[in-house]
Amino acid sequence: MNNIEKYRNALIQGLDLDQDAVLEELKLNVTKEWDSIGHMGLIAEIEDVFDVEIDYDIITEFNSYQSGIDLLERLGVDFNNA
Repeated sequence: MNNIEKYRNALIQGLDLDQDAVLEELKLNVTKEWDSIGHMGLIAEIEDVFDVEIDYDIITEFNSYQSGIDLLERLGVDFNNA
């Protein structure tokens, strides 16, 4: 499984979404499941899956599907490994 698949699975698990959810449209406080409680569960799931630590000062930068990829890339996760 490549990193984009891991990321997508982490979003589904962390936010308890259906497998067929359109993940690219997810946004914090817009998507029903992605509220403040869901956000903390999602952060924990992402940290576990990618073995990273997302510091408190950058947690708020993770507010959409793409911003999560951008943040993880800054933490050293390679999404170019198709």
